[in-house]
Amino acid sequence: MRLVLAPCLLFAAAGLLAAEGPPPEVILVPGKDRTLVNPACSHCKDEAKRRKGELRKEDRVLCWIRGKYQGGAIPFRFFFHTYPVISDTYGVFVRDADAGFARGFEPSLDFTFHGWRNGVLVMRHKDGTLYSALSGRAFAGKRKGERLVPVPTVLSDWGWWVEHYPDTVAYHLFDKYKPAPAPGPSPESRKTRPKPDPRLPAEEPVLGAWLGKSARAYPLAALRKKAVLHDKVGPLDLVAFYHEPTRAAAAYEPVASPPTPGAPPRTLTFAPAGKGEAAGFKDRETESSWDVAGRCVAGPLKGWTLRWIDTVEVKWYAWAAEYPETTIHK
Repeated sequence: MRLVLAPCLLFAAAGLLAAEGPPPEVILVPGKDRTLVNPACSHCKDEAKRRKGELRKEDRVLCWIRGKYQGGAIPFRFFFHTYPVISDTYGVFVRDADAGFARGFEPSLDFTFHGWRNGVLVMRHKDGTLYSALSGRAFAGKRKGERLVPVPTVLSDWGWWVEHYPDTVAYHLFDKYKPAPAPGPSPESRKTRPKPDPRLPAEEPVLGAWLGKSARAYPLAALRKKAVLHDKVGPLDLVAFYHEPTRAAAAYEPVASPPTPGAPPRTLTFAPAGKGEAAGFKDRETESSWDVAGRCVAGPLKGWTLRWIDTVEVKWYAWAAEYPETTIHK
């Protein structure tokens, strides 16, 4: 086991090693700050006007899909291409370009970008604890063994999101936030990759689901063909959606909850909606229309929501490294 450090960090790391010592497979990365802390907030509809012509319809965004203001969206080009970790009061949002995932965890201002381990981005809490940005598990430090609470997220395109959810949160696009090209492959990330799990090609994208006690991978190529996939893992029923117009995937428990307390939840079965229907999915019981964010947007159940399952689009090598016991849906 070994620790790889950039030369300029050797002296700074010496005290850390003496006190506790991060796992030797972690590569620390120096350089400009890669963390954005508590940026000013706005709304999607306002930023669409502010940066009209610069924000493109096809811009990839990470959307958090529950909570105050119904969620929000973070454009990759203006934020994640420069800051792979955003510590904010809405959530800790991360983007690992090498492993092909973006996701969120419970709000905090205490996390910073740290480096890579097992080909997966690592975050550091201010108390020194190191966390996987993929699973949210602490693997070194005083909080070792803890797991961060995930924030429900889904990937989308800016044009689709701002059309359907214009009042959701966006970060205020001050002039200092410039669109940046996507980061190239990181040699540090690649150096930490373990031997690939041969069950799937290392770079194959999957929808990874963490179910509390077990993990399951859904190859996106197969999910794309089905659009809707019902599955049962142990006692848990789930439904996975793939939304072709935005190339977005997510999974939910197929139990709908009303927007206000009172009505009992309803168990539903889903199917793809007809071609040309923007919502993407329909339940067979009421013929209501649902979108990939797990919201009913039209029909008798309009306003109802599905409970998000901890899922993330990610490359197979990273998912298998984080969850070697994972099963694969066939």
